[in-house]
Amino acid sequence: MKKSAFLVGMMFCILTGNTQVGLSGGISTIKAFGVPKPYTGIHLGVEIPRDDAVTFFLRGTGYFGNNSNDLYYTYVTARDFSTVPYQQQVNYTTKLNYSVIEGGTRYYWGDGYDAGFGLYGGSNMSVIFNSVKRNYDDYDEVKYEMADTELSKGSIFNIGVGLGGGVKNTFAGIGTLYFDMNFSYLILSLPSNNTASQVGDMYSPLLFNFALGFRKELY
Repeated sequence: MKKSAFLVGMMFCILTGNTQVGLSGGISTIKAFGVPKPYTGIHLGVEIPRDDAVTFFLRGTGYFGNNSNDLYYTYVTARDFSTVPYQQQVNYTTKLNYSVIEGGTRYYWGDGYDAGFGLYGGSNMSVIFNSVKRNYDDYDEVKYEMADTELSKGSIFNIGVGLGGGVKNTFAGIGTLYFDMNFSYLILSLPSNNTASQVGDMYSPLLFNFALGFRKELY
């Protein structure tokens, strides 16, 4: 909720300072290199034209979580030395999702930003939040306790840079249909705790993103 409020606030500042703005929304997919499952989500964005060939864009995307294919385990320790067994193995799966805020500059070729058919491309910077959750199997919490470092939740804060491009077609009086893709490399990743730092094969610093959506111009 806090991340959504931050994004809305940034968009509001941009909207109030410009006479023309494009509001967009649609579906997105993100795929981390080497990770088996893609993530799907919904994006909302704004795009501000400097002229017919150059724009600035800001987009926020929330992705649904995926569970790990692999089963992991940790150990719980008895609260009483007389308990047998003194340690027990507890299995768990990991669930991870993405929340992405990205922005950058786009350059248009063809009919331009708000007319006809065109291609676009440019660079971007992104702030990415990963939410990590462990789903532990049941165990007797009266007799056993888990280490303080084995928390059920964590998060990862990332900063990425990348390149992207796409194709669009503007329908006069209606709006613009677009499809774009980009890749980002995470230059900074900060896990909040031990849980967030041990996500196994669910995490990669190289990300590929695809988006399909519709943009409407406001004047």
